[in-house]
Amino acid sequence: MTSTSDPLTLFYASLLLLLFLAGFFGLIKEFRLWKRARKWRGAATGTVVDIHKDYRYHRLFIKRWYEYPVIAYKAGSQSFRQKYTRRKRELGYYQLGEQYPLIYNEDNPGEFAFGDAFSGFFYYAGQALMLAVTIFSLYYSAHFFMNHYLDTHELLWEEQTWADLERPLAAYQGMEFSNLYNYTLDNLDTRLEEDVEHFRRVEDMVEEQRGGKNYQTYQNRYRASALAAADSLGGTFSGIVGAFFEECGLDGQREAVYRSACAGFLERVCPDAAPGPGLYSLDELLILVNFIHDSGLNPYEYRDDPEESIGLSLAVSYARLDAELALLGGGEAVRTAAADCFPGYVSLYLDQIDLHVLENRKKYGKERYTRLNREAILSVYSYTAARYQGPDSFETALWDGSVFAWEQMTARMQADPALRGLVRYGAENNPLSEFDAGMGKDAFLSSRERGAYQSPLYDLQDWRDLMEYWED
Repeated sequence: MTSTSDPLTLFYASLLLLLFLAGFFGLIKEFRLWKRARKWRGAATGTVVDIHKDYRYHRLFIKRWYEYPVIAYKAGSQSFRQKYTRRKRELGYYQLGEQYPLIYNEDNPGEFAFGDAFSGFFYYAGQALMLAVTIFSLYYSAHFFMNHYLDTHELLWEEQTWADLERPLAAYQGMEFSNLYNYTLDNLDTRLEEDVEHFRRVEDMVEEQRGGKNYQTYQNRYRASALAAADSLGGTFSGIVGAFFEECGLDGQREAVYRSACAGFLERVCPDAAPGPGLYSLDELLILVNFIHDSGLNPYEYRDDPEESIGLSLAVSYARLDAELALLGGGEAVRTAAADCFPGYVSLYLDQIDLHVLENRKKYGKERYTRLNREAILSVYSYTAARYQGPDSFETALWDGSVFAWEQMTARMQADPALRGLVRYGAENNPLSEFDAGMGKDAFLSSRERGAYQSPLYDLQDWRDLMEYWED
């Protein structure tokens, strides 16, 4: 998949390219001078008549000084005085009046060099080192530029192009029901759509090869990658939704979800390879994944609120899931599966809370933490869920369920005053503590107040936010 290349890659590539260009043109210049100097026959003795000093920066901020001589010499009847910058040395190296043997170009006597300038081990070793640096910089500059290109372009002959296609939802590889809480599901539907668009871009590239000798090869490879991607995606959804359904008591769901995910994905990216429609659509499966992720089965999550609040919350969760599926246009199969699995989910959810309660009983004592009364939870859940008959009935079902939960909780606390001493019945932990059952249904439904977290008013406003989202 194309991506934005690391800016450092381009920086290193550009730096090495500059190094290559400097070395390359330096070598060309030196080679041409060496080649001309082989034909020079003029010989003279040069005298150091002046010494010039200059500096270059070392390690960015440190000045390193050097010197080079000004040479005077005669070539026939002509006298010359020239700077000789080819041989820079540390300060103090040259002395005025020193003499050096020179060679010069008889056709152009102003062109000269020290007699040993183009001979000796150090000269050839230096040129060999310069050549090595030039080759090194060219190789790695090309390497970095190629990496940048491959990171931002896709090539049909490149194996990585197909490998990337075959890993949809790559960031979620290995995600399954048992470890789902380790992942942050950020716009999962958008990420999947990006994978579909990725396939379509590559498909367009394949179609551009139509009539070419490699067209059939690329077309076959595209189909193979689509099948591999569908298999991978099917495994991911099966390991989450299918496993969840089966944990909640629905048999044979792993295979049904796997086939549904494969069929839904292939229908979008390679219809010719798609089997018949699966039991569930991809959009339905995405809603289920998000629900399962937020379902409270995370072992690091728990709640300390009364049984009635938990029962009401579970009924609200069921209604929200069904409503999302309905508003999506979900089929009868997925809504039935969600309804059938929910009692099993409720049992798993309560098992999770029980673990937390038992742990706190050991730490803080039985007087503050008692085992959950599952009958009290299930009575509120069943009563509220039975009154929900689709999205249009939610607000009424929430009011009826809230009144039922409050009345049941009040009756239980009157019958057993010890409940008031439990942590979960404290006002700070009890979302029903501020609920006013006498306010009347009309006043409740017309309220725009957002109450405490997981209170009836909070659930009402949260529901309205959900409806606005689906309307948009």
